[in-house]
Amino acid sequence: MNVEDDRLSSLPDDVIHKILSFVGIKHAIQTSVLSSRWRFIWTSMPYLDFSRDDFSTLAKVSTFVTNVLSYRNNQTEVSSVSLSFHGEHGDAFVKQITEYAFSHNVQKLNVACFLWNDVDFPLFSSQSLKHLSLTNENVSRLRRCSSYVIKAASTLELPTLTTLYLHNVSLCCDENADSCIDFFSKCSNLKNLTLKNCSTNGFKGLSICLPMLCSLTLKDVCGSVMVFNVMAPQLKSLTISSFLLDQKYLISAPDLTFLLYKGFECFELSSDDFLSLEKADVCVSYPTHRDAHQIGCLLQQIHNAKFLTLNLEIVELLTSSVELMSHQPFPFTNLRSLHIHPASEPSRVRKHGRVEMSAEVKSYLLDSSPGATFTMVTREDIRVMNDTKFAQELITELRALLEQEKSRTETKMAKLHELQKTQVDKHNDIYKYINMRWKRLSSQIEKERVKASDISSRLKDIKHSLEGLPASNRAILQPAFSTLCAEADVVMHKLTDFMKMNCDEYQRRLSVCFHELATTLLPSS
Repeated sequence: MNVEDDRLSSLPDDVIHKILSFVGIKHAIQTSVLSSRWRFIWTSMPYLDFSRDDFSTLAKVSTFVTNVLSYRNNQTEVSSVSLSFHGEHGDAFVKQITEYAFSHNVQKLNVACFLWNDVDFPLFSSQSLKHLSLTNENVSRLRRCSSYVIKAASTLELPTLTTLYLHNVSLCCDENADSCIDFFSKCSNLKNLTLKNCSTNGFKGLSICLPMLCSLTLKDVCGSVMVFNVMAPQLKSLTISSFLLDQKYLISAPDLTFLLYKGFECFELSSDDFLSLEKADVCVSYPTHRDAHQIGCLLQQIHNAKFLTLNLEIVELLTSSVELMSHQPFPFTNLRSLHIHPASEPSRVRKHGRVEMSAEVKSYLLDSSPGATFTMVTREDIRVMNDTKFAQELITELRALLEQEKSRTETKMAKLHELQKTQVDKHNDIYKYINMRWKRLSSQIEKERVKASDISSRLKDIKHSLEGLPASNRAILQPAFSTLCAEADVVMHKLTDFMKMNCDEYQRRLSVCFHELATTLLPSS
């Protein structure tokens, strides 16, 4: 390379470090052979990205990490560390990297692993760490899978931490405490906290008391904890997803603007009113009559919401429990939008009649906000949407098949046309040859028959799907179906022409064979 054209090498070290951070430390080290300018640049990189994907075994990546940390400029601080690996006996490996990272004032630490055994995550006090992410890529649905283990005795002491993401992490307390345990009390600046598919063991209550917390996500936290005590005066966004029974949430979040809840049954929410609430999305998949009172209380608590989403099953429960609403004030005075939809997954939706909201429920939800927009998606709407999508997929699949078959048939016809120009060779065993040609022709005819039958069957399926759609949806897809029928007609003609060519070629070869046979007894001249 012309040195004068090497603009990359003339960049400042910090810019080069940023560029190399996108390729990982292994490839960054490989740049050391480019020139003397690049020989030691990697040793002062503040971004360390170690991935097991670059190595065949955990032992090799461990050796690589040891060498990198040994040759790295020890005076340079570490801005971020990313580590991903899979295997067993990773405790020492994780500890080695985290100790180095914390001793060099790391600000961002991401650890993503597929664990074969539990790993006690080594916790340290750090005055620099701002972002910590622990992700176990094991199958989260298997509740007893290997995971990181964080023990209450080692409470996180990270005063500058602003973001904490824990996925498939076990929070444990050896004392089997009945009271609430606060793992995050020494993370006073934490603003974003996510607990996803985490398990708890040895304590019944989890406290989250954080003065700076803005966003909290509790998704499928299982195990011993039955009570979540949240005190967050600056909390803006709260997401709760729980498909366990009897979990209780004590929420103190006066500035909450967004609430999302998904679960099998209504959750018990003990809190003051959410006076700043802008948007609420509440989905109770399988509410029972015992949930009716709780749902009524919840709606009263979120009465300041401007944008409200409820699932259809809640509306159905309210419709069958109108007596509960008769003693309650109309809750929503600031509502701008109300959206109702079924909670059932599309694959589980059965064909139902249209569900009408009772006049009492509609008044309860909307009368105090007459200007609010109202949209309702019924199970029938979902069925129509799925059936329409299915019909579109069938049309797309058949169109691709027809294009493919058209191209293949044209290619075969071209080859057969060239074959027809050749002279038929003589054969010693004419009878055997005739039988062989007949079997080949019969086989070819059967193949084309199967193709034609498949096309016809697919068209029939599409027609049946369209017949089950409302007229408006059917009218949208009708032009595509008509075009598809025309394309199928073209392909069928080509298949027929190809078979005619095969039959003509077979007849030509038979004629030659019969001529040979007729002359076999004539005396040779």
